Amino acid sequence: MDLSLTDEQRMLADSVRSVFSGAEDDPTSGAVAPDGALTFRRDLWQQAAELGVTGLVIDERYDGAGAGVGEAYAAAGVLGDLAVPEPVTELAHMPAWLLQDLGTEEQKSTWLPGIAAGERLLALAHAEVGTGWADPRTATVVDGRLSGAKRAVAAPGDVDAFLVTAVEDGSLGVYLVTAGDGVTVSVHRDAQWAPVGTVEFRDAPAERLDGDGSQSAPGLTPEQALRRAIALARVVEGGRAAGLMGAAMTQTVEYLKVRKQFGVTLNNFQVLTHRAAQLYSDVELARSTALWAAAMAETAEAGETGEHSELGLEELEAAALDSFVFLARQARVVAEESIQLHGGIGVTYETAVSHYAAALTGFRQLYGGVLEARGEGMVSARLEDTPSALLNNELFTYG
Repeated sequence: MDLSLTDEQRMLADSVRSVFSGAEDDPTSGAVAPDGALTFRRDLWQQAAELGVTGLVIDERYDGAGAGVGEAYAAAGVLGDLAVPEPVTELAHMPAWLLQDLGTEEQKSTWLPGIAAGERLLALAHAEVGTGWADPRTATVVDGRLSGAKRAVAAPGDVDAFLVTAVEDGSLGVYLVTAGDGVTVSVHRDAQWAPVGTVEFRDAPAERLDGDGSQSAPGLTPEQALRRAIALARVVEGGRAAGLMGAAMTQTVEYLKVRKQFGVTLNNFQVLTHRAAQLYSDVELARSTALWAAAMAETAEAGETGEHSELGLEELEAAALDSFVFLARQARVVAEESIQLHGGIGVTYETAVSHYAAALTGFRQLYGGVLEARGEGMVSARLEDTPSALLNNELFTYG
């Protein structure tokens, strides 16, 4: 199994970097509180769309790139390296996976080209207050009208439509609800200072994704399609987390080389050098785990026959849960140590590392958070063996 990016994936990563590097309103520029984090940068989103980032996982029939999870992972790594706040996975990749697996031809033709072109934003609305990520939904659909409340929805103030999980006649479904009548949005900032919010639906017109499915994943139920999309998103966001950790480590090492105490730079103190070496080791372990998960996802997606299968879905979920739990542990360690090696200034807006630490904290809360992911992995009957990252997962104690 090759755990490295291909030449094409590296070229894609370089192109993504050229769009977002040094962009206006960079949240890591420091000096002031990131008030601009509540503003969605449509101009950058459009540039990324022109590059093909938003349409990476969309089939060429719908004006997408027809790429796979490996390409999405490569792009996400750069987005993490630059701490880009725009949630590409939540607003482009996840809705694309769900629409292609569950939508009718009309639904796919209507929405997928707009997502690929960066003209339309769709967000998954799944999390609910007081309800676990994997628990039954409380939102309901009656006579084509959806009612319920969803939390932690990505960039809800800019979203054109929501893919809402809800129950109708006792069965789970995914419903397309456009922003408008019956939809109330409250926007705030999450742990990484990116716009999220609560969306309330009151008898909102809802269109069920219950069509012919995709040719590559025939016969998936709404539950299976949702499981697949979440697993793929965990893998891709793992690439972003690895990028965040790598950048935080680099900034910390550079700080140790220039910050002076007692007349010498901090890298002359042996204990700090040892801590920096351990930080490097932690980041490399994270990168290896994230790459492994991406490789497993590509293998599971391809399958032995070139089609999705229940076996492939089980393997995909196992790899996604295992890597997410381990990366969440590494994210906490790297964030804490990067700030501690910076000293008091590390928690201020003036240092970019504070923004990276916030983004790593946000990663730990994705898709139900690390505790739910750990619990899901431990109790799941789909896993034959307990993933290694769920065992003996004590945090490393520095110094």
